[in-house]
Amino acid sequence: MSNTFLTKPQHTPKAWRLSTRLLRGVTGIVAGCLLIVSLMVIGFTKFEIAERLDDSLQEVAERLQFAVLLLNQPGNVQAVAHLSHITPLSLAYQITDTQGHVLLRSANAPVEAFVTPIQAGFYGQKAFRVYVMPAAQPDRFILVGEPQFHRAQATHHAIFIAVLPILGAIPCIWVLVMWQVRRSMAPLVRLQDEIKERGSGNLNPVPNLNLPTELATIQTAVNLLLERVHKALAAERAFAANAAHELRNPIAALLAQAQTLHSTITAYPATDQTSAMAQRLTTMTEQIQRLGRITEKLLQLSRAVAGTGLQRNRFDMLSVLHVVADELDPPHNTTPQRLVLETGAFTSLTVMGDMDATGILLRNLLENALCHSPTGSAVHVNLYAETPQNQTCTTQQHTTLQHTAKTTPPFAPTPKTVFLTIENQSTALSPITLTALTDPFVRGCTQAEGSGLGLAIARTISNHMGVPMQLFSPIPGHKTGFMVRLSFPIVTEKT
Repeated sequence: MSNTFLTKPQHTPKAWRLSTRLLRGVTGIVAGCLLIVSLMVIGFTKFEIAERLDDSLQEVAERLQFAVLLLNQPGNVQAVAHLSHITPLSLAYQITDTQGHVLLRSANAPVEAFVTPIQAGFYGQKAFRVYVMPAAQPDRFILVGEPQFHRAQATHHAIFIAVLPILGAIPCIWVLVMWQVRRSMAPLVRLQDEIKERGSGNLNPVPNLNLPTELATIQTAVNLLLERVHKALAAERAFAANAAHELRNPIAALLAQAQTLHSTITAYPATDQTSAMAQRLTTMTEQIQRLGRITEKLLQLSRAVAGTGLQRNRFDMLSVLHVVADELDPPHNTTPQRLVLETGAFTSLTVMGDMDATGILLRNLLENALCHSPTGSAVHVNLYAETPQNQTCTTQQHTTLQHTAKTTPPFAPTPKTVFLTIENQSTALSPITLTALTDPFVRGCTQAEGSGLGLAIARTISNHMGVPMQLFSPIPGHKTGFMVRLSFPIVTEKT
């Protein structure tokens, strides 16, 4: 019985931004504080408005003492005092006796007394806020009522005026905080950009960026790390270059001895023993030659990674391509042609860079394509300019590159970029393998001999030269094949 161990899936933590978190945090704290202040202002405003309105009720009640005197004058029989400018929001008053009988009232006051029994003080009714005060004349009370609607309206208006500036300040504070956060994060962004530029080809220390103390320590740590990495890479490259250089002479001597011994044995009469020894020497010679090629590739890789000796000169890339192609597939060869060059109407192609490095770049790419090309198939090298006629056409399954128009028509503008594609008919590679194919000693699913360094050297040289290199498998528009595409910027006479 086998035991099965179940592992919980690892969840990738959600990415977050420091600036966003700071912005939200500071704005949230400020908004929370302003909200608390707003609540305190609302409470204070309610209390203050209530106190002032109650004071106004007391003041009106004191001024109504004259109305009590009207009751004692002869001929006064009106129970309702008709005053001008009476509105639903106006104060209402009543004059009552101790029993609660309304002796005189305003037009907007109810018929019945505001409160019963009649006692001095403030009373909260459904429709009115009432103040009761004893009159100067005995057995008389003055009742002044304020509509609750008016009181609520006045309170809300005062709260609105008091709180609106506070709430309106929140968007302004958010904008100011966002500006300050971005301004404060600018040194971190500069440090980030400087670190992004660092790589195997650039291990220079980060220059002084006038960073704050918190980031200056990080810059110091990064520079120390870059220094250690630079020393480690330098030691590794020196070891690889020295080892490859020191191995060249012994390998050459060993190859010469093996070839001499093979010639000597083949000079003797053929026997079973001599034939077996000759076969072993042939295998030994092939392995020594393979070791020599690997050593040469290691030397090329170390020089390419170091970027030493690269120059920036004008040269004809098309001539270099023809020289490398003729060396790998001689035109006078009796075997079927393995390299098919389609350069269209291009007679020259002036680019800026290092001619020797470009030759190594093209040689490695062509050798890789030839090495992994099926027997009997050819490697196609296409050269075409980026013109309006070189558009992409879409089918139901694939997006294919239009290679039919590889010449620049007379009426078309001068192209700025020329594409060089190298294609073979190998088996399609998986996306994972294709991504890692430019790493040293990484090879696809093939039985062909190779060092696993050709594409790594090509990638390194193309990066140093600023020539984008793209890998495709299968070839766009096909189910199989492998394609490498280089983008060369054309150098005009005015450049």
